[in-house]
Amino acid sequence: MGIDHDAADDKDESELAKTLVIEPLDDRATLEIEREVEPPRKKRRFGWLIAIVVVAAVLVVGFFVGDHFARQYATDLVRERIIEVLKLDKNTEVAVGLGSGSILLQAIGGSVNDVTVDIPELELGEISAGASVTAAGVPLDMSKPVEKLGITVTVTEEQAQKLKTFLSGIDLTSIELGDGVISVGTDFDVFGLLKVPVSVDLAPSATEGGIAFDPETIVLDGNQISVQDLRDNPLVSALAGQLLASQTFCVAEYLPQALTLTDVDVVGETLVLKINGDGTALGGPEIATMGVCS
Repeated sequence: MGIDHDAADDKDESELAKTLVIEPLDDRATLEIEREVEPPRKKRRFGWLIAIVVVAAVLVVGFFVGDHFARQYATDLVRERIIEVLKLDKNTEVAVGLGSGSILLQAIGGSVNDVTVDIPELELGEISAGASVTAAGVPLDMSKPVEKLGITVTVTEEQAQKLKTFLSGIDLTSIELGDGVISVGTDFDVFGLLKVPVSVDLAPSATEGGIAFDPETIVLDGNQISVQDLRDNPLVSALAGQLLASQTFCVAEYLPQALTLTDVDVVGETLVLKINGDGTALGGPEIATMGVCS
């Protein structure tokens, strides 16, 4: 049986053709795969943009979180300082506000722009009052002075009645606040035969660290008379001196020496005291020492 050389040659040429066809296909496949694996340049730039946005977001969130804790720390610090300075009970619910704006940015400048404090109960000797504190330019360094510091103390009519021993030298039957004055009333017992009603309108004022009560209008048995006429009246002259014997109620001894009582007014049915502490160093000796009346 003979060998067909032509058939063998055809077979070799066929195998060679297969090899020649397959190899280019494999090369193209390899090139196409390599091109797909390589990331496009636009996607790469977009990835960097996302990274920058994420980092910025983290920084912003971190800033606000840090500012929140800084505000809480400052609030607690102010509350503790107010309680210490005004000799309040440690359990007093003092409400502190630090105004708007970032506390961290204000701290970089060395002070807090605005501070408000609400005190539900401030003891001034025999009376209890509500108080509100407002301050501006409060330095973080307590040895430096604040720009502005004011305290408004509000005394209700009920609490003001506890001042009756300062309003007159005799027992009073009534004490009322209104129309800008403190109206007090009593009855004069004339020789045990009759009682004459008398009322006095007292105008409060700030004087040498205390509150003075000056008689403004006197009504005796329905008739308005002057202070001098009351004292000259033979029927009641003996009692007139005691009726008009008001005393100064000292406020300074219940406040730090650095704080000054500047004004006293009757507003509606309340007695309102204005106290000033501009330029006070909250860590200075004058804030730690209680005042006295002259």
